[in-house]
Amino acid sequence: MDCPTCEAMVDAYVDGELSATENAAFEQALAECPGCRARLEAARDMSRLLRGMPAEPAPDLLRARIERELRSIAGRPRERERERVRWLAMAASLIVALGVGWIGGSMLGQGARETDALVAGYLRVAMSDSGVEVASSDRHTVKPWFAGRIDYSPPVHDLTAQGFPLLGGRVDLIDGRKAAVLVYRRNQHRIALTLWPASGGDTTPSVDQRDGFALADWRRGGFAMRAVADLSPAEMKSFAAAVDRAVAADR
Repeated sequence: MDCPTCEAMVDAYVDGELSATENAAFEQALAECPGCRARLEAARDMSRLLRGMPAEPAPDLLRARIERELRSIAGRPRERERERVRWLAMAASLIVALGVGWIGGSMLGQGARETDALVAGYLRVAMSDSGVEVASSDRHTVKPWFAGRIDYSPPVHDLTAQGFPLLGGRVDLIDGRKAAVLVYRRNQHRIALTLWPASGGDTTPSVDQRDGFALADWRRGGFAMRAVADLSPAEMKSFAAAVDRAVAADR
């Protein structure tokens, strides 16, 4: 084994990725190459340094996005082995891209963190079997369920007549606070409406898009309202307007 080959195998050797035959050949070549031995010690030092660094769990948003995309990839037909390899490469690229995106996003302010938490909450709803902790379209069942679980009573409405049937509710943690989440359906899509008490006057729903999701943001009746779904902006606008009218009618 020549020196360049030996040096190229250093990282794989440190990580235990070589076969027994490759290990033996590498160690034999290592004895005759001072430069590769120095490179090996440097790689070991770096490995020890990385293992000694504090590890924090990945944010819910990052984990949920990766899981969603990998599930999507795994569910697609793969007729040839090269297709399988291509999907795996795409998944690896996705993980790197989301990691870089999260690092950049972590440097942003509270608004960006709140949006990340809301999208993560929506993905938990969308990827779970039911997406709710209390399953009912009856507001008189869903609304009392929140008592004792959060410190406020959210407005609850079934919007079946408007094309958005109520599926139920759940409690989520948004930016360190417990918040009520109402889950609706639009055809095969779920919508997560998160709301909590907020000061300030009423505002008109505004709709934006982020990472393929539609997000609605407004205040009505003393509540901040945030809706997230895998919908078109037009459909999200219709949903937000339906919620807004129902809450306004209660006042």
